[in-house]
Amino acid sequence: MANEKRTSKRGIPEVKLLEDVEAYLKREGGISADDGVKRIENSYRTYKVVEQQMLAQKARVASRMPDLKYSLEMLSVIEQKTEKSKPLEVTHLLSDQVYCHMTADKLDTVYLWLGANVMVEFTIEEARKVLKESYDQAAAAVDELNAELDFVKDQITTTEVNMAHVYNYGVQMRKANANATLSSS
Repeated sequence: MANEKRTSKRGIPEVKLLEDVEAYLKREGGISADDGVKRIENSYRTYKVVEQQMLAQKARVASRMPDLKYSLEMLSVIEQKTEKSKPLEVTHLLSDQVYCHMTADKLDTVYLWLGANVMVEFTIEEARKVLKESYDQAAAAVDELNAELDFVKDQITTTEVNMAHVYNYGVQMRKANANATLSSS
């Protein structure tokens, strides 16, 4: 849109509210109101695509958080059980309907699945640190995405208002032309 100088952290341009539709149409090369609406609709579609991409990214990041939280809770359970010198009995889901049952007297280390076919052995404290960092990064990413989504939603709303202004201007111009044609006949 006109004077799109400010941007969000991700480089998404800010939409300015059109106060003077006639000046906007002249600035865009003397286009008609219908062409102006089409250009604004194009911008609108772009913002909607960006919004959908950000919502999908937020869902992906947020979906990891419960697993990370559960893993942190499991580390606490392991620590509590090993401190009390009680054997730890675990039934773990390996895959759909396949469980593994085990008993351990003392656990000093755990294995974390890091992805990409990589599993690494960590002490309990190292594992807690890795999981906590991952959880904090995911939470920060969700917060940032929420702020960016708010910004994008504001731009979508402003674009919708601009579209309405240009459309209404076109209607007014057509009415004025029709009245001028009727009065000259």
